[in-house]
Amino acid sequence: MRHTILRVAITGFILLAAHPASANSLLRQIDRTGLTQQDLNIMVRTGGELYVSRKALPGDDTIWSNPETGAYGSVEIASVSGNCVGLNYKFRTRRQARIQTVQTQRCLTDGRWILAP
Repeated sequence: MRHTILRVAITGFILLAAHPASANSLLRQIDRTGLTQQDLNIMVRTGGELYVSRKALPGDDTIWSNPETGAYGSVEIASVSGNCVGLNYKFRTRRQARIQTVQTQRCLTDGRWILAP
């Protein structure tokens, strides 16, 4: 059941417009993190605030936290190239005390920010 909830959350997170192999790899990576759906929503929403204005610069960052689960972390713009931004997510969860990282790239395509393959 927990895996199903995480997969649904991740589906919203990446919009599955990416290449299936990339999406599956990201799903497996995030499934091991201990992030809840609520954590993902907060993390992605907070990170999105960095680039939706299209004024993002490498090094721009922000922090997020979820007091309900104890998860917290940061999102940093790693790169900007054309209509794409590279993102580094660093976070901790109760399930995994060590700092974890996930790297993604999102591109503005037809007015929507989607995960790039």
